Amino acid sequence: MRTPHPHQGLAQDGSLGGSDTAASLKRPALPAAVRPRKTVLVLGGGGMRGFCHIGIVRAMERLGLHADEVVGTSMGAVMGGLLAANCSSQQMEEAAGEISLKDYFRINLLKFLVRGYRHASVYKGRTFYDLLQKWLPFRSFEELQRPFFCNALSLTTGASRFFGLPGSDLMPVADAVYASACLPTIFEPMSIGGDYYVDGGMTETLALRIARARNADLVIGVDLSHRDLHVKTPYKASLPHILFQTYEVMGMALNEHNLHRYVDDRTVIIKPKVSHLGLLDMPDVKEIVRLGEREALEVLTTHPLTRYLCDPEAVAEEDRTVQRPRDHVQLDVDMNACIHCGICAATCATQGYAAVPIGDVVKKLHNYECTRDMACERNCPTGAIRLQNI
Repeated sequence: MRTPHPHQGLAQDGSLGGSDTAASLKRPALPAAVRPRKTVLVLGGGGMRGFCHIGIVRAMERLGLHADEVVGTSMGAVMGGLLAANCSSQQMEEAAGEISLKDYFRINLLKFLVRGYRHASVYKGRTFYDLLQKWLPFRSFEELQRPFFCNALSLTTGASRFFGLPGSDLMPVADAVYASACLPTIFEPMSIGGDYYVDGGMTETLALRIARARNADLVIGVDLSHRDLHVKTPYKASLPHILFQTYEVMGMALNEHNLHRYVDDRTVIIKPKVSHLGLLDMPDVKEIVRLGEREALEVLTTHPLTRYLCDPEAVAEEDRTVQRPRDHVQLDVDMNACIHCGICAATCATQGYAAVPIGDVVKKLHNYECTRDMACERNCPTGAIRLQNI
């Protein structure tokens, strides 16, 4: 088991000292940290929840953390493109404020009347595309201020394509970002080079694979798939609800495998608590930005990979409010509900559970290697498992 980095002010109960008395004590200087040669920020998909990426960027600005390269999927591609174009979090928030569901999600009523189900999408995509052209008027990825990559899915080959890589960088950035954010049946697929592309989140909602391929020394991934798995989503007998709920559950399952494969000791995962918003629910932009910033501040100032890279004054301020180091995941199992089926032990990628003669048990109550994909909780057939501090 990887030994967690000692955290400044760690109390016996596992919290970071936050009392007025502790705050009044003189804090020792944070140890010097070797800056990573390359930091890659990976922004996941999640519909309108993706506005919380603005808060992630704002937290990094406040903490003095810099992303050398940016990877984005779907709405993460929209926000990542703005960041790569050297927009500040304030400029990104102003851009997000221009989106109106009434204006940008207009039903293709006329085409439905004429062509019925032979039409490609429920909504018109032209207004959204025009907005992207306004925000990202770059004729190629080379014009951006820092390397940027976004993924989309080819409908003709079934392969994922990463725009921004050599051979896929000499094209309008708005075209690539639209393709990455083109939710199937919602917007019309994007035609690029004779192929047709839809949302990259259909196969990879958090594109950690490209970050590994870029030989990153530090990866900061923002995963928007977090949800309370013990709270049921009310069923609605409507096409949009069934589609969006299916997309969301499929995304969680895909993300589980993705995180198992690519999260390692160079990766920090941030999971903003934004699951109360629907994929296409128009949020209060300021509130969702605040949620993203709050989560990023807690994670980045307590995780051992980033804590010592942050502005010491910002870390000291956060220590007064953060209760636990955020690399620490607590595994709780209701043994009255557990049926010892073995699914948790078979699912966990970091040996948080173990198979023993009397049945599968929790091996490590405090699992510091947890990939934070929530796979054990999501796949438990009796709902016996709860993950805390995730």
